[in-house]
Amino acid sequence: MNAHISPASSTHLSLIKEGRQVLSTAQAIANAHEQRLLTSYHILLGIIEMQGSYGEQLLSQFPIKLENLKTRLWAYIRLDAGNDKEPYGGSFFGFDLSEDGARAMQATVDEAIRLNATAIDSRFMILGMLRRLDTYGGEILRQFDISYEAFLAKMQQYQPQAATRSQRGFSPRKASTGRQRRTGQFGISPIFMLLLAVWLGLGYMLYAGIGPAGMLTFIFVLIGWILAVSFHEFGHALAAYLSGDESVAYMGYLTLNPLKYTHPLMSIVFPIIFLLMGAIPLPGGAVYINRNAIRKRWQLSLVSAAGPLATLVFGLLLLSPFMFGLSEQTIRAHSALWQAVALLAFFQIFAFILNLIPWPGLDGFGIIEPYLPESILRLAYMLSGMGIFLFFLLFVYTPFGQLIGAVVWGIIQAISIDAAASAYFGFDLFFFWK
Repeated sequence: MNAHISPASSTHLSLIKEGRQVLSTAQAIANAHEQRLLTSYHILLGIIEMQGSYGEQLLSQFPIKLENLKTRLWAYIRLDAGNDKEPYGGSFFGFDLSEDGARAMQATVDEAIRLNATAIDSRFMILGMLRRLDTYGGEILRQFDISYEAFLAKMQQYQPQAATRSQRGFSPRKASTGRQRRTGQFGISPIFMLLLAVWLGLGYMLYAGIGPAGMLTFIFVLIGWILAVSFHEFGHALAAYLSGDESVAYMGYLTLNPLKYTHPLMSIVFPIIFLLMGAIPLPGGAVYINRNAIRKRWQLSLVSAAGPLATLVFGLLLLSPFMFGLSEQTIRAHSALWQAVALLAFFQIFAFILNLIPWPGLDGFGIIEPYLPESILRLAYMLSGMGIFLFFLLFVYTPFGQLIGAVVWGIIQAISIDAAASAYFGFDLFFFWK
């Protein structure tokens, strides 16, 4: 056993795959906030984010809204972004813990032994947090009226789905007959399919000249941008999964669900501000990658590059009708549609170029990050909290933004003069209120 907490009393315990996946998810959340040591905040959030985990299934049996619990955990973690909340407290199956995390995991081991278990899963992690009064995760659970006694009773009454042989050391009194739930999430989400259907419907209305062209173009481009963000973040997640980070599957990143990629600042606030100031296409998603699960530097670079590459592919697909002989007569006959398509393609090429800039917070920096010396990384991490804001000022108040715009227009014109002209007139439709 690779647990440095109470090793003498816990050498017979193992950590089942579900528990390791929970800790990998917690580590990905910590890494995304530049934190190295896992607290019980990270671990509890990892349990909830990994939909279908044994702990999440038990918590869902309580009369609480897990989304509210999740929101509170995210808020506490973000308050400490950039710093570990406490000193190093120990190691648990290869995961470095803070003092709070070590207290919680020591109690987890103690509870597993007390209940004659042979293996640890996420249920015991929650039970350990609740057992002690000095763990952050346990305190939040108690704020939601979940006590140690109540959770233990649920463990004894309810058998989570997909139980494995490694859990035989703990026998609940009552088995559930509920439908089995998957821990990993794959496939295309209904939300993405709905957005795609609406987007295609709007495209048909623009093609047929049904309704106000300006408003339809505005909505068409906005929904298209959401779809593009989903492709972008899916690219990151797929590359991470293929490189060894299984946590992305358990956080729902391989479903193209735009709700899984939402970041309040990057997905809502900045895009709206940039839009109102001139429709500058700022990347707007967030995928939390467990970088510790990815061993090779080139794989880390590939994970960062995969998002912009997905954006580029989407942009080229939008431009393909222009590239492969769309006639001038067809463009004139259905000008609203092709102007909207060309404008959305312009935004994708813009976002691709923008993302390749090696600036902290952008994917271009992530591509070179594994190869940078520690001194540069420390400076970059110091600036990362306000990196996008500084980039915004640079873009708007210096010739830098105009230079990027000129490069993008040059690329579009090199691909197709008709596409460039359509994108130009598409701006007038997009800003229909002016």
